[in-house]
Amino acid sequence: MIRDACSIFTGFGRIGEMKSTIVVILVCAFVVTGLAQQKRPYDVIMKDVSATFASLKKNLDSNTMASAVEDASKLQGFFKETEEFWTAFKTKDAIDYSKAGQSDAQNVAAAAKDGNGQKALTAYSSLGKSCKGCHDSHRELMPDKSFKIKP
Repeated sequence: MIRDACSIFTGFGRIGEMKSTIVVILVCAFVVTGLAQQKRPYDVIMKDVSATFASLKKNLDSNTMASAVEDASKLQGFFKETEEFWTAFKTKDAIDYSKAGQSDAQNVAAAAKDGNGQKALTAYSSLGKSCKGCHDSHRELMPDKSFKIKP
C-alpha cells in the first residue's frame, strides 16, 4: 500500500522503490533523533530532586515509610537522569555523585521498606552529602540568584 502510494509521486519501477526506501529511512532517522532529544532539561530534573528530597525527609520524620519508599524510588530515577546528563560531558566526579545518589536512594528505599527509620535517615544523610558534593563542584550562584552549571 505504501509502495503504491509512493509510486504515484515517484514513478514506477526500481527508481520509485529506491526513492520510497530512502523516504522511509529518512522518516525513521527523524523519529529516532526526536526520541533521543526528548530528555528533560537538567534544571527541571534538579527541581524534581529538590521537591522529592524534601518530601522524603518529611515522610521519614513522620514515619510514613510507604511514602518514603515511593520518594526514594523516584530519586533513584532522577539520579539516573543526572548520570546520563553528566555522562555526555564526561564529568567523572559528577557521574560518580549521580551513581552514589542512586545507591543512597536505593538504601533509603530498602530501609524504609523494612520499617527501619534510623537506617533510612542515615542513608538520607549520605544522599544529602552526594548532592552537596556535586553542587559544590558544579553549580555556581549567579547575581540574579539562579544557578549556572559548571561541567
